[in-house]
Amino acid sequence: MSNSGISDPAVTEQSLARFREDPRVYTDPVRTDEDKDVWISLLTLLHQLWKCHENSLHADYLSGLRCLDISTSRIPSLDDINRMLSSIGWSAAYVDGMVDDRLYQEMQASRVFPVARHIRQKRDLYHSAAPDFIHDVVGHLPMLFSPQYQSLLNEWAQRALMARPDAKDVQVSKALAALIEEREKESPDLEAIAKKTAILQQLHLKTCASPSRAARFARFYAWAIEFGATFDEVGGIKISGSAALSSPGEFKRMVSGETRLRPFTLHAITSPVNYSVVQDTMFVAKDFSEYRHVLASI
Repeated sequence: MSNSGISDPAVTEQSLARFREDPRVYTDPVRTDEDKDVWISLLTLLHQLWKCHENSLHADYLSGLRCLDISTSRIPSLDDINRMLSSIGWSAAYVDGMVDDRLYQEMQASRVFPVARHIRQKRDLYHSAAPDFIHDVVGHLPMLFSPQYQSLLNEWAQRALMARPDAKDVQVSKALAALIEEREKESPDLEAIAKKTAILQQLHLKTCASPSRAARFARFYAWAIEFGATFDEVGGIKISGSAALSSPGEFKRMVSGETRLRPFTLHAITSPVNYSVVQDTMFVAKDFSEYRHVLASI
């Protein structure tokens, strides 16, 4: 996940070429006993949920899961992941949490998927405020085996690279990053979370009516890629979004009908996102052609 799709132009951007020169992006971290326990617990839980609600999973996601064949009992190495992705011309590299947005877009455009190095804490089993290894591997990678998804992701990256954020976008990005950082602390300060949430909400109100082009690309990514869902032939939902598929809390709300669903074309691009909490509203498209139509309009 990028830093909400918005970067500060004053910050030196890390090019993909320089990123690839860093040996750490290809070096597996030492996994702790808690990491291994979280992996087994969360993968087991997700598989149980997916089995119970298979009809709510997008067909391309199910197909991608079969192609990846991820073990619930062993955390895959980066070499494992890259062997899986080699058949579709993609690769992966490690990043530390949320990365510079331009780098994130460059990586997607170059068919390199950024995978968070760390694994969430056990307390965050049902929902992680920040992207982690499980979110990226289990949420994002299966959909890469879908040609229509690959095409959409590549088009988004190429077009988003051309958009520059404005000052309000940068403020929103920093406020969201600060909120996520607070929620991820060993002992989060509830008062600080409330204050930082209020700041983010105020900034969202200021940008809601007339978002910049960069903000519209960020919102598109949030609602189509992270929380994506489309309708099937009989009006049921098919979930393809990485955040929804890798978060039991998010997934259970969607399949139980607790999450309010609104039309993608009418509302998604005008709706900012707070990644640090479980969503109470998501946006459903007719199919991937609707995503392409909206993306072309930005």
